[in-house]
Amino acid sequence: MEKQGKQLITWCKDKALPLWASKGVDPQGGFWEALYLDATPISESLRRVRVQARQTFVYAQAFHLGWYAGAKETSDHGWAYLTGPGFLGADKFGALGGSGCAHLLNSDGSIHDAHRDTYAQAFVILASAWRWRAFGCHEAKTVLAQTCDFLETHLKSDKGGWNEGVPATLPRRQNPHMHLFEAFVAAYEATQDSAYLDLADRVYNLFENYFFDKDTGTLLEFFESDWSPDPKTGKLIEPGHMMEWCWLLYKYGRLSGKDISGFAERLYGVGCAIGTNKKTGLLINEATIYGDITKPDSRCWIQTEHIKANVARARAGYADATDQCAYMIGKLFKNYLTVPVAGGWHDQRSAYGVVTSNTMPSSTFYHLFGAAVEVHDYLNF
Repeated sequence: MEKQGKQLITWCKDKALPLWASKGVDPQGGFWEALYLDATPISESLRRVRVQARQTFVYAQAFHLGWYAGAKETSDHGWAYLTGPGFLGADKFGALGGSGCAHLLNSDGSIHDAHRDTYAQAFVILASAWRWRAFGCHEAKTVLAQTCDFLETHLKSDKGGWNEGVPATLPRRQNPHMHLFEAFVAAYEATQDSAYLDLADRVYNLFENYFFDKDTGTLLEFFESDWSPDPKTGKLIEPGHMMEWCWLLYKYGRLSGKDISGFAERLYGVGCAIGTNKKTGLLINEATIYGDITKPDSRCWIQTEHIKANVARARAGYADATDQCAYMIGKLFKNYLTVPVAGGWHDQRSAYGVVTSNTMPSSTFYHLFGAAVEVHDYLNF
């Protein structure tokens, strides 16, 4: 694993971080939503505010690690846009608990969709936590607290967890809660405030009681308001999310002292068994709890979560984990990272291994960077 891990870390530090801090940045504010494969921006695209937060987070952590000389300036650039245009539409919510961030912006920075999406709030919390941790940014610590207050004031559900957004919609999803779980853990690590670990405990309870299907060992995605599986989509699963939860559970277990290994290992084993394309060796996008393949293509980000899950498993002492890491890093370079522009990627391949994407979404960098960080931390433990 050491050879392959160093290759991924070097790619991230020397190629990806410089590329996305230059070609991925809109000089007028924020980050481009995506680039073409020659690294020219897709300039007229709508911008998801959560992607602005993701990139802001990436460069804050990159600064913390000493991976890129311009990391603070790049994170500052994203933060100004995130907390400026990204918070438009605040007048609808008043001052109590902050306003939360908007969902979508137009390419000129004007508001396109002001509704408060829970998924997006998770990444505001993550970016804020890391800007406090990396830079001691007091504004970020304030936004962190205010965004959590906003969740509790405007988004909290009387059935547990948080609604999909303001206004609330159905089906409910585990995915925003997974990213809130990640963000609350990061907030606890950054501040050592046990209130954030208490919030993470609440998400873990949802996982244990509703998200994890004990009969099949899978992770359910879609629910009705009372957390019963959605009648239309409740049997769909995403192997990538099962890998992501495996990684998060191990991290949470280390901080909380809870024994989560049974859940984590079952998710990993079933996710690989159902989700591996035997022709390509890559994890697929979507299946059912019974193993029927519904979306056979393989996005790049899913493979990075397999790597992160195996780093967590290696820390926990599983003998096969480092070999699995090395294997998937090799797959990542062969299938996704060999592109004309150094530091870029292919986003998706078909069930037959053919590239089916012609753009590089900025959102994918959060996953690739995260895999490189996990490998780095393991190799330098």
